[in-house]
Amino acid sequence: MIYVPVAIYWAFALWGLLSKRQILIGLFFLTLPLGSFAVLPPGLTGGLSFVASTMTVLLILVRQFLLSRSGLDALLANALSLRRGGLLTLFWIVAVGVTLLSPRFLAGQIDVIPMAVRPGIGIEGLRPTIQNLSQLAYLTISTFAVFAFAKMFEPPALRMVLIRGLMLAATVTIITGALDYASTYLPLAPVLAPFRTAEYALLVNVTIGDGVKRVTGLMPEASAYGGTVLFLLSYLYFLRRSVTDRRLTFQINILLAGLTLFLILSTSSAGYVGIGVFLMVAVLEWQSRASRIARSILSRRGVLQDVAMVFVGLAVFSLVVMWAPSAFDPVIQRLDSLVFNKTSSDSYIERTMWTRVAFEAGISSYMVGVGIGSVRGSNFAATLFGSVGLLGVLLYFGFVLQSLLRRADSRDPEAQAMSAALKWAFWPNFAVSLLIGTTPDFGAVMALTWGVLLALTVRPRRQEFLTQPDWAARGGDGAGAEPAVGGGR
Repeated sequence: MIYVPVAIYWAFALWGLLSKRQILIGLFFLTLPLGSFAVLPPGLTGGLSFVASTMTVLLILVRQFLLSRSGLDALLANALSLRRGGLLTLFWIVAVGVTLLSPRFLAGQIDVIPMAVRPGIGIEGLRPTIQNLSQLAYLTISTFAVFAFAKMFEPPALRMVLIRGLMLAATVTIITGALDYASTYLPLAPVLAPFRTAEYALLVNVTIGDGVKRVTGLMPEASAYGGTVLFLLSYLYFLRRSVTDRRLTFQINILLAGLTLFLILSTSSAGYVGIGVFLMVAVLEWQSRASRIARSILSRRGVLQDVAMVFVGLAVFSLVVMWAPSAFDPVIQRLDSLVFNKTSSDSYIERTMWTRVAFEAGISSYMVGVGIGSVRGSNFAATLFGSVGLLGVLLYFGFVLQSLLRRADSRDPEAQAMSAALKWAFWPNFAVSLLIGTTPDFGAVMALTWGVLLALTVRPRRQEFLTQPDWAARGGDGAGAEPAVGGGR
């Protein structure tokens, strides 16, 4: 039974590799919420767990760069230009050099928390480990995925593929969360077990103080599931501005409601903090649209509807408080234990220690870093600094800043709206990474973000606008108004 999902995955993966790239894109989004589903036997990978989404990204790299006629030219054009992805390439080169040298030259001289999870994990002396190679491999895949996505999403016709892919991932995330939650009351463990094949520790049966199960879906733990839900929630919320089809917008709104529910059920402290950051960013985004700061005409749609929704929500909240003041007591108690009193928990103390040791490792290594996979943290920035040093941090965040400052083609309102949406959606997820980021690998999600932002800065040729298929421009089913993005110019 355990090999059936793996066989199905590889059937679709090989189909996508040898035929249409849209199949691999769809498979990538489908497997994003399956963070505990390994698709290669550990015996073939030296005990490493290649989960489905990582393997799909690797196949996308092969499809885009090795099986495409102009693939290598596109890779070099993006990777070697400092105006495109050159800073990211330099970051990767620094990461490779530090990882190959530091664990050997600084062995035993610096204290680290090892990346490998095992009983009694604590501070140890730096030494070369298999995690150096595995984490460097993951970072390499993420880095080159940026360039693959940048080339892949250049055609305007594929923009709606991105939004529909996110909707697919959201649907799978909600369904897997519902199955995991229902497994507390129904015998669903045999259904979920074939998708929980990763070799690393899976914290899927954890309850909090009041006996409530932490929903993990098919991710390794609740915080990973909460992070996935937050990513989909924020990206779909902001990207819906670029959708002109009302039926598709309605479907997105339904998914947003489901994602909000399961983010709450995940009981992830970082996820709850992410909700707060998301709400603040949403207010700022609304203000930019209401004050006409937003450049795209698509971004400025729906300002009054948003105000109406807020007032309706406040009215419902006020009525509930008036008629049942104690209705929110369980929610307040949950927030107290998971957020406001988090600093007194063993988990917070342990993770704070991880972050401190990772930061001190960066300092003790003369700010060179101790190598990718050498140290575990609980803050992405601190873990990155401890792993690749000051130069690596400056190069990576320089690329991030460069990406956030990129401007889409002024002739293309749809590209402008999507570019702005991706930039707004970045902040809640970045805030969460500063709370639970254990590795310096920015991952496939951020690779997708940076890649699409790169793609949106490429001015499409006139014929690409004119030949854009109706399903892409109109939201997939031919209904709704088509944005004026090229015709008649």
